Amino acid sequence: MQKTDKIFVKLGERSYPIIIGKDLFKDLQEIISKLGSFSRIIAISDSNVSKYYLKKIREGFTKHNTKYNEIVLPSGEKTKSFAILEVLLEKILGMKIDRKTLILCVGGGVIGDLVGLASSLLLRGLNFIQIPTSLLAQVDSSVGGKTAINSKHGKNLIGTFFQPLAVIISLETLKTLEKRQIIAGYAEILKYSFIMDKKFFFWLHKNGKKVISLDYKCCLEAIKNSCKIKSKIVKIDEKEKGIREILNFGHTFGHAIESFNNYSKKINHGESIFIGMVLALKFSVYLGICKLEVLQKLTNHLEELNIPYK
Repeated sequence: MQKTDKIFVKLGERSYPIIIGKDLFKDLQEIISKLGSFSRIIAISDSNVSKYYLKKIREGFTKHNTKYNEIVLPSGEKTKSFAILEVLLEKILGMKIDRKTLILCVGGGVIGDLVGLASSLLLRGLNFIQIPTSLLAQVDSSVGGKTAINSKHGKNLIGTFFQPLAVIISLETLKTLEKRQIIAGYAEILKYSFIMDKKFFFWLHKNGKKVISLDYKCCLEAIKNSCKIKSKIVKIDEKEKGIREILNFGHTFGHAIESFNNYSKKINHGESIFIGMVLALKFSVYLGICKLEVLQKLTNHLEELNIPYK
């Protein structure tokens, strides 16, 4: 098995590893076998992601005579709904699951949020593993145990805190993404540098273009730093009763922008967060609780990378 990097989210009995490597799908069965013994594996993905990875996953498990099922859901933010959640729950229950069933979430943040919520509800909690395939999911939504669907009243308002058994990040998935999706993921990376690590921001100032261009070493460094920062915050405040709220930097305005646009493809989550961070800092400067130079550092960096923020 190839070399991997590991970061641990330390939450006592609910602690789990974030396993990061270059091409982990071929080693997936071996990685999972070290995490426990399971009666059945159910891989859940969407119509965009499934064509790239489900065949590899299926071959790995069927080779070892593991009971294995797949479910493919529609892609897009509108999948995070009561209607799709009900369909998913009934499909899984129809597979005669037991408490030793393992759920694999293979996809971006939408699949991770929805499948995480389903896992928390089925038999009052089934083990699940996040296998995030987008940069945004790898650095943010797959880590920390937030699960959710959207409501007509706003984004991510119906959900639970339910930690995965592990997060497995395979960097070759980034090669299948459009540039727009890579830049969307960079929004969350940049967020981490602003909320907790000035040195990380200066590193991004030098290496941001390489991250967006998918230079392997720079992507690995950016993902590891982001996961370390989020793990540190989640360890202190798992259920967002205090400091974890800092992870929402840019998200109050950002979610409003997404909601106003009815979660359409006109603007995606990361693009909304770039605008949201700038608006949050502008408002903070106006209130006198943030220096203008901080706002300028953010806008200058976005302009250097040709990222729109207005």
